[in-house]
Amino acid sequence: MFLTRIEINQRRRATRQVLANPHRMHGAVTACFPRSVDPGRVMWRLDEREDGVFLFVLSSLPPDATSLVEDYGWPQFESPWQSKEYQPVLDAVQNGRQFQFRLRANPVRNVLEPANDQVQAGNSGSGEVRRIRGKRVGHVTVAQQRHWLLTRASRWGFTMGDENAPSADVVERKVWTFAKKSRTVTLSTAVFEGILTVTDQGELRRRLLDGFGPAKAYGCGLMTLAPFSSP
Repeated sequence: MFLTRIEINQRRRATRQVLANPHRMHGAVTACFPRSVDPGRVMWRLDEREDGVFLFVLSSLPPDATSLVEDYGWPQFESPWQSKEYQPVLDAVQNGRQFQFRLRANPVRNVLEPANDQVQAGNSGSGEVRRIRGKRVGHVTVAQQRHWLLTRASRWGFTMGDENAPSADVVERKVWTFAKKSRTVTLSTAVFEGILTVTDQGELRRRLLDGFGPAKAYGCGLMTLAPFSSP
């Protein structure tokens, strides 16, 4: 696995358009890999920071970001993107260790629509029943989004405090509205930053590779870690 960082030039008109549409950015990321090769699950995340805009890509193969940089980056500079092997990060994830983390996620809940608020008989005639999965609705308040991550942290292999004293919080929220083919997509995202403690190294390693929560094609689910030393 490889983690790649690409600096984005937000002053370019084409860049501003792609930054506003996660579906278009997904296409730009996908174009970094040849169609003849399967790169496996590819996750990406955009970070808009004071020192610039950066695109992070996690993939089983190092991407060729030439076209993406030419369209949206800084092609005139040497080494406009950097790819590093991801295995050292996974190896560092050990029970009890603490890390600084950053995660853009799509905190949602399933809501049954009135017509579907019931179980239906299975098609096999066996008498089995199944509950219809409801519509996904995004959490929009900071409290809801923080609770969403807190309640999932333990099953994802880490802790981040509790409701009364969380060691991480929401630092950015956004509701995206963008076009995807002939329909309009609305996506609620939250960026979490803070300190986590590893409780299940195997599960957290798996999640780092598979992603956290839904909407991974739209730039959600990629968590990055940095070493943390308590003062």
